Amino acid sequence: MNGITKSRAAAAGFAGGILNGLFGSGGGAVAVPVLEWGNGDPKRCHALSVAIMFFLSIVSTVGNIFLGYFPLDTVKSLLPAGILGASVGALALRRINNDVLRRIFGAFLIYSGGRMLLQ
Repeated sequence: MNGITKSRAAAAGFAGGILNGLFGSGGGAVAVPVLEWGNGDPKRCHALSVAIMFFLSIVSTVGNIFLGYFPLDTVKSLLPAGILGASVGALALRRINNDVLRRIFGAFLIYSGGRMLLQ
């Protein structure tokens, strides 16, 4: 991804890590735009963001296990459908137009942010 300085990447990683640790997600909201600023292909940026969030999520999971916030029964019930959904999403990524992908991502961020503000 050309155009991304080490300091910008480090700042995005730090901010994404904080969001992931606090909310269990949200790091992609930082990572995707930063990666796209480097003139990256949106599909590659989304895929790379998923890989980054995978590792951040492992760290967050371990921290939450130690803090006692990890309901294993709930995880067991959600995981099979989540794996299926992630597989379908990854396959769908290949067929989605980049502009449509950006709009879907933006709409999701607006919806999520609005929902949080109104709660």
